[in-house]
Amino acid sequence: MQRFGIGEMELRFARLLWDREGIGSGEVVKLCEKELGWKKSTTYTMLRRLCEHGLFQNVNSIVTSVMSEEEYKAKVGAELINDKFDGSLPMFVAAFTKHRGLSEKDRKELQELIEGYEETK
Repeated sequence: MQRFGIGEMELRFARLLWDREGIGSGEVVKLCEKELGWKKSTTYTMLRRLCEHGLFQNVNSIVTSVMSEEEYKAKVGAELINDKFDGSLPMFVAAFTKHRGLSEKDRKELQELIEGYEETK
């Protein structure tokens, strides 16, 4: 299984790219210099990594996403649950909420997600 987890700076960079779908690679360099303080070589190294992870592509100097941010989060979440909680979503939720608790707002949002999922079946 391909691993989708990326580091914090790569994720920050990815969010810049997702927000500017179809940006030219030259503009990416300028953006990263301004927003992240990166040199051209750092920007291209990070872009190459994100392309290798299957998140983006750089074709004819235009950077586009291969995977949306939502798709990325879903894959990372599934990896976490599969790797650390034997694929059990209830075990994950129990561990997540053990020390933090579950607010009424959280309960309502989870219930809406469950009901929405059941309606699409």
